[in-house]
Amino acid sequence: MIRHKRGQPIAKMTTAATLQMEVTHQRIVLAWGETLFTELGRVWSHLDSAETLAYEDKVVAQVHVLEEATASLALLSHTLERTSRRLRRHLQSLRT
Repeated sequence: MIRHKRGQPIAKMTTAATLQMEVTHQRIVLAWGETLFTELGRVWSHLDSAETLAYEDKVVAQVHVLEEATASLALLSHTLERTSRRLRRHLQSLRT
């Protein structure tokens, strides 16, 4: 039989509920990522088909799009990684 300190089960339940609320919000993060990729594809297609754009201007625009995409994806990645780490720690605590 495992003995718990007074209030420990409530604290664990509160932590679990808070974590699950955060995990639920990851759906919004993933939807944002999907929107980001869709927009990047649209912009990239537009750049590919821009015949009136000088070659150097096209390369400058491509670099700009990729730099913005990289920054946005880094933010998305950090958000998902943080939640993943928290979920792994929580899973370990459930197993102990």
